[in-house]
Amino acid sequence: MRRMMNHFSLVSLPCVVAACSCAAWASAQTPSLPAKTQQETMAERGYLRYRGGWRTAQEIELVERAERLQLSRAEWKQKLERLRRQLDQPAHADQAAEVIAEIADPAAVPALAAALAAERTFRTRSFYLQSLSRIRSGEAFSTLVNAALDHADPETRIAAVEHLAAIGPATALPAFTAALASTDNARINRAALAIDHLLRALPGDSPLRGDDALLGRLVATLETEHLGLVNDGAPEGSTSATFTPSGGGLALGGGPKRVRTIVKNEDVLDTLASAAGVNFGWDVAAWRAWLATRDAPATLDLRRAP
Repeated sequence: MRRMMNHFSLVSLPCVVAACSCAAWASAQTPSLPAKTQQETMAERGYLRYRGGWRTAQEIELVERAERLQLSRAEWKQKLERLRRQLDQPAHADQAAEVIAEIADPAAVPALAAALAAERTFRTRSFYLQSLSRIRSGEAFSTLVNAALDHADPETRIAAVEHLAAIGPATALPAFTAALASTDNARINRAALAIDHLLRALPGDSPLRGDDALLGRLVATLETEHLGLVNDGAPEGSTSATFTPSGGGLALGGGPKRVRTIVKNEDVLDTLASAAGVNFGWDVAAWRAWLATRDAPATLDLRRAP
């Protein structure tokens, strides 16, 4: 047995040596693969080298889109200023007015909003409003709403509401309904006037004409409560009013006194009466009772024979 083992070992050893030599030779003949570069590794992960950093293709697109928008807005500002100067030149006025009125690029909205706020003539403001109404973007819509509520010129406010009504009264109503919560009574009444105009522009069968939420908001805004300060010896009505939902009263001790005042909003009442088809005046309780019962089913009279 031992002789056989020794014989096997003597026979196997050359084979093992030969196999190792072949493996070493094959390894020497096969070149080693180079390590991946950072760029290759990041590319496999979906990143590209961009302006000194690594970004995805989507991020690069967003950055470049924002830059294009910023550049376009700056160009519109310059272009609109040039067009405004041409409006004062008889030879170019008509063409400039036509170009302004036909602007439909959303990138022009900031320039139009700034021009609308700064413009002194209604005629030119009407061109800007017309452009904003052509641009169907949220930013253009908000600019029209702000003009309808807060522009100093009543004619401009009315024109802005008319453009919103043409775009879609149902779309514009929520913005003015929300404005009824303002602490400024003048703004509340301007919102009510806009609501009245928009309701009239709705189709006759529109459910928004008798919307409970809208009517309820108008009822809640018929009268608004304010707190003001009156100095001792100051003339009656000399107050600095601020809105508060919790009421007030007279402050104890000397010095300025806090007084509570109730302001009736005439335009809110007019809009409410027009929308409701009834008028309970300043009787808020009657309005609320009407809202609670107007859709209630008729009470069954058990005394009446079938």
